[in-house]
Amino acid sequence: MTWLEDIDVRAADRFARALFGAPTVAELRRRALSGLAELVPADVLMWDRVDLGTGVVRHEAIPADAEPPGAFAAIVGDASGHPLLSAHAARRRPALRLSEAAAPRRLLHSELYGDLLHPSGVEYAIAIGVRAEHGEIVVAGLGRTERQFSERDRELLDLVRPALEAALQEAGARERLVRALAVDPPPGTAVVLLDGYGEIEHSSFDAERWLAEHFEPAEHAGWLPAAVAAWLAVPPRPPLVSVRDGRRLAVQLLPGDPHALLLEEEVASFRPGALVRLGLTPRETEVLCAAGAIEEEADIAWELCLSLHAVRDRLAHLEAKLGVHTAADAVSRALRESS
Repeated sequence: MTWLEDIDVRAADRFARALFGAPTVAELRRRALSGLAELVPADVLMWDRVDLGTGVVRHEAIPADAEPPGAFAAIVGDASGHPLLSAHAARRRPALRLSEAAAPRRLLHSELYGDLLHPSGVEYAIAIGVRAEHGEIVVAGLGRTERQFSERDRELLDLVRPALEAALQEAGARERLVRALAVDPPPGTAVVLLDGYGEIEHSSFDAERWLAEHFEPAEHAGWLPAAVAAWLAVPPRPPLVSVRDGRRLAVQLLPGDPHALLLEEEVASFRPGALVRLGLTPRETEVLCAAGAIEEEADIAWELCLSLHAVRDRLAHLEAKLGVHTAADAVSRALRESS
């Protein structure tokens, strides 16, 4: 890094540290653009998300009124319409100046310069590219009205580029995890996402209730129950298991960015309140409990001292009431209500 001094390296380190832990991609973008402007002063900041398959660009400029309204969409269209975007879309990732991506004389006579760059005050530009989600890249660009970007600027942007890429992917992973698990987890599971202090940042609908029922409520909102926090604090953290009232809860740590707790509950018996909510009669409850423990209808009849016809008739009424087609489905429905 022949162009960088110690003060530059320290500034790059502060930039990188500020990126990690962003809860959303939008927040990561805000932190990144603000930090880049401090590292490499610029008049206009640009954040372009490029779909590598189609070339479609989602463009943002700061300040928002720097560009003529609608000019980017009308003139650039897709990544091929902008030299820096097309270069990075073609797998160019390190810092690249506009003058290196396009012949200056040709650029000065182009519609891109006359109708977009020049009116926006962008006579000079530099950009880095980072991988985002699968099939996409983000091109972070800086523009100036005066003064070309120096080799020091290039070296500094190249120094922080890996951190920006890692932080962007972390923020994207955090958002996907929230959407896929915390919002709509698979049946019988729940998820807790933890922040850097081991406190609850997001949780799916059942997660905090299950933890409170199995390990006693936490001392403060957003905290884990004491038993769970103590388990989390001591490696190697094998699955934490609790069995209460016929319900078995297993808590497993999923390391990553962010850390997550995966909760899986198995219900071995029905809660009386759940059966009341389902509107089951005592006879329907009796046959449901037998079906939960015994598979064959003849064995259920023997256990309940009923005829096979009577068992089949009760099961049919039970299935119709619960809106299912088999005894196993009826048992599953009642267990879900009991969770």
